[in-house]
Amino acid sequence: MPAGTFNLTGNYRMEQGSTYTLEVTVTDDSGVYDMSTATAAAKLRETADATTAYEFDCTINSTTGVITVTMSATDTADIAITSGVWDLELTEGTTVTRLLEGTVTISPEVTKT
Repeated sequence: MPAGTFNLTGNYRMEQGSTYTLEVTVTDDSGVYDMSTATAAAKLRETADATTAYEFDCTINSTTGVITVTMSATDTADIAITSGVWDLELTEGTTVTRLLEGTVTISPEVTKT
C-alpha cells in the first residue's frame, strides 16, 4: 500500500468548460510506488449517494509513479451541479485504496461556444 499519500482530503475547484488536470505522485518507503498492475478511477457526484456521476479519465505512469486525472473541456461543460464530492481510488487485485477525496466547487462557464 502506498505510504503517506492515501486518503488525503482537500477542497478543489473546477472550471466548467475547461480541461481539468490533476497529477498525483504515489510513493512508498522505497520511492516510486509500483503500480504496474493497478488501475485508478475517480468520480465526481453532487453527494456521495447521488446517482449521477461525472467520471474522470485516469492514467497511470508506473515508471514515475504519477496518476494523471483529467476531464475534458466538453465533459466539464456538461457538469450540471455547482458543488460536489469526489475521490480517487487505486485498485490492485481485490484491494482498493482511496488516495484522495474532497469537495469540489464548480465555477460556471460564462464564455460558451
